[in-house]
Amino acid sequence: MKRTLSALLGDAAVHSLAELGDRAPHLRPYLPEHALLVTPPTPEAGAAVITCAQREGWRVLPIGAGTKLNWLGNTPKADIFLQTTAWHQLIDHAAADMTVTTQVGMPFQALQRRLAAAGQWIAADPLFRETATLGGCLATQSNGTLRQRYGSWRDQLLGVKFIRSDGQIVKAGGRVVKNVAGYDLMKLLIGSYGTLGILTEVTLRVYPLPDAVQVWQLRGEVAALAKGLGAIFSSSLAPARCVLRLEATGALLLELEFHTLREVLASGTLGDRLSCIAQSHDLQLEPQAPLGITLNPTPDQVILKIGVPLSEMVSALSQLRQLAQELACECCGHMSAGVGHAYLHGEPEALRQLILRLRQGLPRGYVTVLAAPLSLKQQLEPWDYRGNALELMRRLKQQLDATGVFGTGVFVGNL
Repeated sequence: MKRTLSALLGDAAVHSLAELGDRAPHLRPYLPEHALLVTPPTPEAGAAVITCAQREGWRVLPIGAGTKLNWLGNTPKADIFLQTTAWHQLIDHAAADMTVTTQVGMPFQALQRRLAAAGQWIAADPLFRETATLGGCLATQSNGTLRQRYGSWRDQLLGVKFIRSDGQIVKAGGRVVKNVAGYDLMKLLIGSYGTLGILTEVTLRVYPLPDAVQVWQLRGEVAALAKGLGAIFSSSLAPARCVLRLEATGALLLELEFHTLREVLASGTLGDRLSCIAQSHDLQLEPQAPLGITLNPTPDQVILKIGVPLSEMVSALSQLRQLAQELACECCGHMSAGVGHAYLHGEPEALRQLILRLRQGLPRGYVTVLAAPLSLKQQLEPWDYRGNALELMRRLKQQLDATGVFGTGVFVGNL
């Protein structure tokens, strides 16, 4: 396998586990002894690898910078780890049309800095945004708390190019906002963990940088926070973020971030309206520095992704706090638009019990185990999928990857 791939890409683009040595320590725990790490210099070279893999019966796991390899549901059954970090060209920034087209190996924050020079940005705040590639953020559906106002990656994506399991590079969507061309294949690829194809190029909406940002925090009893949150949702206020935050101290608070005009902030109207909501619901209102969500997890933390109906966010984090206290686990987290993350420390058995009991307490939600030791993931079902579409997912997988080139067993249902 190594000889074949080296002849295709060159020795510098193909590495065995032994050859990596002390390089890429975050990748080493996931690379089987026989597997190879390949870094094709271009998408076309990546497509040639997939053509070869289909012919030889090799299985391929696409990765970006590898920041979220520990989010996989299982140890990947992969012969090739195909890294896309060499695909980092900015193809087109159509500032007037509010779109950007880029290859997926571009680090997310590097793209943000280039857009900022034109007064624009991508309205997302994924974890590991300094190092994670754009493609990795899309493949894992990691977009953060700005979805409250701007939507998820699926709402911001306009077009893609990707490598199919037969090695063909195809495209879906386009480079314009009003785009109805073809089937909406691109949304299938978002959050599919590289099990349907390899993204090579994407076109995204961009937005003007906010003229002014203001952040407020609301504190109070759990019942008061729940009612205050409901009042905000039923009002005409439109926060860019509406984040329910559980701090490491056990405090529960509501953080609101507004993107608006300087004139609006200067008028004081926003603060007055929030003061009325706070006073009528017995909450304390405090202005904050516009920092947003800056938390990035540490390597030894267990990370959960929690999803519930909007009306149950306060209850979900309250249950999480109570279970963490009972089981002597350290815990913090946040939720927005019904989706959020929890970051945990504790003894393995205590963490297992916390996850199982939290799932039982959230019958209308889900609790996915993202980052965790494999020994913990093997004791429970990490994805917590409760829907009825698994058979449909398998049929889609068969249609798009009939020979199992991307069948590494890392996704829901071992897809």
